[in-house]
Amino acid sequence: MPDSGFIHTVHNGPRNQEEADKFIAKIKADSDGEAPLFISDGWSSYEEPLAKNYSTLVPVHYSGKGRPCNPVRKVDEQLKYAQVIKNKQKGKLTGLETRVILGQEKEILDIIQSKGRGKTINTSYVESRNSNYRKDNKRLARKTQCHSKRVDIHDAQINWITAIYNFVDECVAFRQCINFKAKRFETKYKKSSPAMIEGLIDRKLSIEELLMMKIPAA
Repeated sequence: MPDSGFIHTVHNGPRNQEEADKFIAKIKADSDGEAPLFISDGWSSYEEPLAKNYSTLVPVHYSGKGRPCNPVRKVDEQLKYAQVIKNKQKGKLTGLETRVILGQEKEILDIIQSKGRGKTINTSYVESRNSNYRKDNKRLARKTQCHSKRVDIHDAQINWITAIYNFVDECVAFRQCINFKAKRFETKYKKSSPAMIEGLIDRKLSIEELLMMKIPAA
């Protein structure tokens, strides 16, 4: 999430339509249900579940003759979706192409630029997090002997690293200087984790505190 660096939803599974449907449904279930801005790569499997989850069935007026028509699905007007397509030749990047699927390009750019953390349609935030996952979790490293042998252990490791990113690690982009004249060993910056910026907790947690935290009942 550009406002805080908080990792909203993580989903593990093969790259197919069924898992794409589960992923988008999980994103909506974890949020307030309002249609946000989605930006992804050129994979086409996201468009259908987005339109399905962020839409309503509108009844069609019945004139009184013949069989009544089925309700029509109307996509939420607030839903915006764009893609960033990487053009490659022989494995090398030759250019980027943006494609607006839902909404208007100006509306999408206004949303991105209003956050003050970007000027163009891009997937830099997601790619940055993906890079961190591969750096910090050897189970995701390519061409290695450390790959996961069990799905449940793999998923647990992903969830653990996600919790560290959200509740323990500092989001450097939102660091605030509170003491310009701080000397050595004095506090100069107020450091915030993504969860702090989202208002979920009031301080950065240590690894021990994260491990000892009790999960509230659903």
